[in-house]
Amino acid sequence: MTKKNIGVMGPVGSGKGIASKYVAKKYNYNIINLGNIVRILARKHHITPTRKNLEKLQAKYSHIYHHDFVIEHALEKAHKSNKQVILDGIRKPVQAKLAKQKLRARLILVDSKPEIRFERMKKRRRHNFPKTIAEFKKEEANENRVFNLKKTFSMADYRIDNSDGEKKFLSQVDKIMKKING
Repeated sequence: MTKKNIGVMGPVGSGKGIASKYVAKKYNYNIINLGNIVRILARKHHITPTRKNLEKLQAKYSHIYHHDFVIEHALEKAHKSNKQVILDGIRKPVQAKLAKQKLRARLILVDSKPEIRFERMKKRRRHNFPKTIAEFKKEEANENRVFNLKKTFSMADYRIDNSDGEKKFLSQVDKIMKKING
């Protein structure tokens, strides 16, 4: 049986993690969270894991090794996995491209309205989270520039709008998984 790997991407607070956990449990996948790869590296270097610090750390390591170390590490873990994998949190075009090329992954874009994502993120109470929707949108615009998210998201094979509640969201996930599993 050929592995039917997937990648999940989307803006912060869109529901990527919920989709990944749901698919992992229901369809027997291993999750490889790309953001956690950078967070673990930050802990190792005693760096506070703010979004800005994680961006800088990722850029530094990519520059040192002349490739995207996050996706390379994730691909290595995926190839060692005895299960199908979900690459959760694809951010850069090179990550999307390599997920498709090296794992034959189908990419799912999860999105929702900025106001909904802002409210979700407020509930998480992460360090240095923007206090207003205007600050949130400004930070998001910067992240879009840094990672070229528009190009990354354009590589999606499937799109899900997660603005109308979890039941409808998970129903959309199931429809996509049915198509992937043929």
